[in-house]
Formats: sequence, structure tokens, C-alpha cells
Amino acid sequence: MENNVATNLSAGVRKRRINVSQAVLELLAIAVILLTASSGARATTIVVARTAREIVIGADSKVTDTYGKEVNSQVCKIQQVGNLFIAVEGLLKDKATGFNVPEIAVRSLQLKPDATAAQKVDILTGSLTSGLFVELNRVKQHSEEEFHTKLEGQTFLRIVVVGFENQLPVVFVRQFRMAYIAQGFGVMVIPDDCVNDCEGEVVTRFLGETEAIEGLPEDNPGFWNDGLVAGVRRLLQTEIEARSEYVGPPIDLLQIKAQGARWIQKKPGCAELKSPARRLNRIPARRHRRDSHNR
Repeated sequence: MENNVATNLSAGVRKRRINVSQAVLELLAIAVILLTASSGARATTIVVARTAREIVIGADSKVTDTYGKEVNSQVCKIQQVGNLFIAVEGLLKDKATGFNVPEIAVRSLQLKPDATAAQKVDILTGSLTSGLFVELNRVKQHSEEEFHTKLEGQTFLRIVVVGFENQLPVVFVRQFRMAYIAQGFGVMVIPDDCVNDCEGEVVTRFLGETEAIEGLPEDNPGFWNDGLVAGVRRLLQTEIEARSEYVGPPIDLLQIKAQGARWIQKKPGCAELKSPARRLNRIPARRHRRDSHNR
């Protein structure tokens, strides 16, 4: 079942399309790349809620295989990369080939430490598209049945990157969707961002299994009255109760503000947060003028 990234606003909040950088618009125009499809799992629910002063991102912990069967393990689905935080739903890794979306994401976001958040996300998008070109062709060749049943014509990968930049919250979502083109198969990269021109008191992004929580904040006036943390926790608990075969506890919750980030709750498998390294402005040593008498 194909999952959609949902954009949900609290009662009275307007919904509008978000402008994206020219580089990403160019990707949308030309990033239909010849390839063949993939393997991936979709047992995940990720919820992001954002106001002008705060971001809360939460995720479940259940792991399933490609066919939806539960794996006897739990995983932390929220990862820190410098001053940004990332979560991934869909195609994650291929043990046979070494293809690994989280590893590619970390390398890409660290490639240019001084770049803006938008520039880092553009690098990430390009790196994933290049990697998928190779990986998905190989998967198609070795597992054609899985390709046709699980990925053909579907959105197979979604990534959300969040953080604060210049005291402002930023939320980037990238969806990677299988598409048909005249020469064969392709991938369309679809952005759904909430950056500095994003309007709304509370803006949300849902990734993965979200059927039970679609429209829940809008249908319940005052849903966010107890704060973003309580609201995100409620959304995740609702989805877990409705889709326990795919989504499961414990819930991990991360709160991000301009002053820094902190775990509200996390399992032991989630790494402790690190303070992003700050560049110090070096003060050049003063030159001592030579004594005019010393020649």
C-alpha cells in the first residue's frame, strides 16, 4: 500500500505550496533518470510538527522486512547530522550491495559543513538520485517480482530533514517516486518543504503509515493546546493502535529549538545528542613593528 506524505495544519491554519530553491526546481524538471526499481519496507510512522519557535519530530520503533513481517529488533529512526536531524521511510538499505540510504544521507549532509541547510539538502538529493540509479537497476535484475509488486509506480522513499538556521525553523521533505518515461523507468524527486516563507501556526508533515491520523488535528479543535510534544505523541500513539502490525512502540520524541535540541523520550538505541561544532573567529596575532633603530 502506497503511503503519502501528508501536510496537516491545525484548525484555522492556511495551507499553501512552499517555494523551493531554483536548484530543486531544476531537479524536478530534469531528474527523471533511467533506472529500474528497488526493494523497500514501509513499517514506519514519522511525524513532524513545527511552529515559528519549535520543531518536534517523533517516530515509532518497529522494524519489518520487505513483505511486512515483523523483525525481532527495534531501530532509532531519528538521526543527528551536525545541526540537522533526519528521518527516513521506505527503501533503506541493501545488504547484498551495500547500498545504504542513512549512510548516504550522513555523508551528503556533512560534505560541505559551511553550506546552508537548503544547499545540504540539494547535495543529499543529488547523491541519493545517483545512488538509486545504480542500486535500482541491480534490484530489478535480481528481484523482478518484488519490483513489480512492491515498487512499480509507487513512492518508495521519503526523507525529512529538520533543524534551525539563523534562528528560524526549517523542514525539508523529499519524496522519490517511480515514474514511467518513454525510454523505461524513472524517478521523480518531489519536494514538500516548510522554510522561511512557510505560513501557519502549526504545520505538520506525516511520513509512512498515516491512514489513522490523516486530518486528526483538523477534526479536533484545540488539538495542539497542550503543545507540540503532546500532539505528536498522540498522533503516533493513534497510528500504533490502529496499525500495530506495521507500527509499534516505543515512541522516540525529539524537540528542537533555536537554542538547541533535546530528547523528550528515547529508547537506549537512540544516540545521545552532540553539540554542533562552532567555528571560532580567529584573531590574528599582532605584528610587532621593528624598532627603527634596529637595522
